[in-house]
Order: sequence, then structure tokens, then C-alpha cells
Amino acid sequence: MERRTTLRRSLWTSSLITLAGLALFVGISALVPRLVNDSGALFLSVFLAAIPALIWLGFFYQQDRAEPEPKHLVVRVFVFGALAATVMPLVDQIAGRTISQLPSLIPRLLLTILTISLMQETLKAAMVRYVVLGTREFDYHQDGIIYGLASGLGFATILTLAYFLRTSGVIPLAGAIRSVNNALVHGALGAVSGYYIGRVKLDGKKAGWLLQGLGGVTIINGFYTVISDELTRRLTFNPWYSLGAAFLLAVVVGLILFAFFRRAELRTTGELQTVSVQSHARSKKMPWDIHERYDYILVGAIILALVVGWIASWVMTSRTVAYSGSDMEIQFRYPTGWAVEHTDSSSITVRDLTGAGTFKPAITISINKARSEQALDLLVAQGVTEYSHQKLLYTEIERNDETQIAKEEAIQIEYQYATSTASSPVVVQGIATYVLVNTRLYVLRYEAEIDTFSGGLKRYQQMLHTTRFAPEQ
Repeated sequence: MERRTTLRRSLWTSSLITLAGLALFVGISALVPRLVNDSGALFLSVFLAAIPALIWLGFFYQQDRAEPEPKHLVVRVFVFGALAATVMPLVDQIAGRTISQLPSLIPRLLLTILTISLMQETLKAAMVRYVVLGTREFDYHQDGIIYGLASGLGFATILTLAYFLRTSGVIPLAGAIRSVNNALVHGALGAVSGYYIGRVKLDGKKAGWLLQGLGGVTIINGFYTVISDELTRRLTFNPWYSLGAAFLLAVVVGLILFAFFRRAELRTTGELQTVSVQSHARSKKMPWDIHERYDYILVGAIILALVVGWIASWVMTSRTVAYSGSDMEIQFRYPTGWAVEHTDSSSITVRDLTGAGTFKPAITISINKARSEQALDLLVAQGVTEYSHQKLLYTEIERNDETQIAKEEAIQIEYQYATSTASSPVVVQGIATYVLVNTRLYVLRYEAEIDTFSGGLKRYQQMLHTTRFAPEQ
């Protein structure tokens, strides 16, 4: 009884200290000015990303002080969890943009669970399995919680840091909130996965037990991600919304987790006898058939996430929407998810608002009147000259005079120029297709930042194939 009272007192004391530490971290960040120089911004980003992870890891480590795990193993799992997070940009590139283009909530939820969430939780669990499971130190049930937490916190730290670097630094308060948010969610779910892995090794649980744990944290991750995105979509952006959602998730998961943790401690000390330890329970050494219980599940989950993401991306990339405006004498289909940004009687712009970079990829179609005796090459020369005067450092890269659009002769000009955005100057690459139909000159132009230009070029070419010109009245 005295031990249980001590455990409860330790839990509440550590919880209050941890919450106070996280609150103090957020409060101090509100007083820190935003740093504009590159080295200062990088240092601040690393600091904001790492501190919440260290605070929460210290909390769990305090709970395991009866036989604490070797610090070098905890650090090793943390580092490998961080390394695992470096593959997430690939997954986001495959599935992230596709998810954002889905119009309905249920498809977004299902695709999020089967791609991004599944990949994140599998990678965190894999780090526990391959880095520390086979060591002699993994000998108690609560060890899986500590190592799973370390993997999740390392994962969260890199995700947060990558976000800061991608946005060229953030306001310290908003960055601190996002960092706490990621640490709460990925730390809690990683710890749950670690608990399930520990039970498989030490209690001889079968593969279905690991599937149950991995599936559970993946579904929770997916629901949290989608709900957080919906709050951002439907409400004015406020980082406190996502922090509140993360806190509620961490509380619910944490309560369940601590029940597991205390039950594991009591089982370890012999104060709790259960029938869960089967006749084929694991020894402290790595069993020879461990791959039969882990590897095919983890590898299969990663393959499933990649395949589902690739198929969804391919389907969405292939889908197009017909332009239905009646004020322009042209018909074409543009990519699903692109927004009609501007339209009038002579021009229309469709833009990929979810695209990478600050200058979003855009396709612009304009119609100009031409005299019947004017030749296409002369009109192109006039158009290029006028456009080059409007753009800074305009440079023509390539010209193609042997192109046809809807069986009409066309000329394509590829070019680059410099422009300024809200955050920084960028180099824009573009390609313009000039088509003369009777007395109308059509200019179909695609532009994007130089680093993302090739990604949307296929969609522009698909649009050209679907273009049809209305007969002149």
C-alpha cells in the first residue's frame, strides 16, 4: 500500500512539474523576438524544437527511476527516431497534396490514416524494434514505454525543425506551441507502440497484439491530424486550437498509458499476478524467431502506406475539371484542386494553392485581338518584348516553332525571370504557348518557382491536349 501511495504521489508531482515546464517554455517564447539573421533563426529553431521533447522525456524517465534505462540507449533511440522522420517529406510529397485536394472529410480521413499516419507510427515502432529490442536492457514491460517515447520525441523534433526551416523561421510563440503540440502527440503515441512491442517480447504475445497496437495509434494519429486540419480550415488560424487538441489527446492517451505503466511496474515487482504471461513467454535475449512477429508487419505497413499514397496521387493527378465559364471563347480542362483565381472576358488564371514555394504554380490563359494580316511569329515577338519589359532579369531559354494545339499552329517560349514575394525574392520559370486562331491570339502560360517548375509541367501539357478553341462569330 505504501509503495502504491508513493507511485501515485510521484505521478502527480512529476505531471505538475512537467506541465509547469511546458507552460514556462511557451511563456518565455512569447517574450523572445523573431530573429532575422540566418544563424540566429537556425539556433532558435533547434532550441524551440528540442526543449519540449527533453522536458517530456525527463518526465517519463522520472517514472522509471526504480531501474532507469541506460541514458545512451535512450539517446540512441531518440536519434534514430529523428533520422526516421527525415523520410516523411517523401511521403508528404506523394500523399500530402493529394489529401488536401479531396473535397470530402471521410476520404481525407481514410487516406490520411492509410498513408501519413501509418508511415509515421510504423517508423517510430520500427526504431524501437531494430535499435533496442534485442538488447539485454529491454527486460521490463515499462522499458517499451520509455524507448517508444524516445523514438516518438525524436521523430517529433525533426518534424518540427523541418517545418521551421521550410517556413524560413517562425514567430517564437507560434513555433513553441507547434513544438509542444508535436511532442505531445508523437511522444504519447510512440510510447503506446513501445508498450505493445514490450508485451510481445516479454509476455509472448502473438503478432495480432502488435497489429492491434499499431492499428490503434495509427487511427488516433489520423483522427488527430484531420481534426487539427479542419480546425485550421474552418476557423481563423490560431495555433492555440491545435495545441488544445494535442493536449486533450495527450491527456486521454497519457491516462491509459500510465495505467499500463503502473500495471507493468506492479507486475515486475510481483505485486500483480496476471495470466498474460504465456508458456512461450520471451526471455531477456532476442528470440531467434522475432522476425516472425515483427518484420513482416512493419515492412508490410510501410509498403501499404507508399502504395496507397502513390495510387491516390496518380488518380488525383490524372483527374481534371472542365472550365465552365461562358465569357471566354475557349474550352479546356485544368487539374483537380487548382483554384480559379481570376477571370474576365479576356483572361483566366488557375493556381495550385497547395503547391510548394511562395510563388504558387499557375496557368494563365489570355485572349488578344489581332489583325487578320498579322503573322504568328510577329505577334510572338511583340508579346515576348512586352512581357520582358514587365519582368526583372527576363531571359529566354528555348523556343519551339513546331508545335500544334487543337490542330492549330503554335509557338512555345520557355523563359525565366526574378520577382519578389512576401517572404523573399524568387526565380520563376515559365513556358508560354502562342496560338493564332483567325483574329484571336491565345496565350497559354504556365509559371512556377524554378525548383517546382517540372512538377507541374505535365499538368500544363495535359491541359494543352484538352484545349479547344471556339469558332469565331
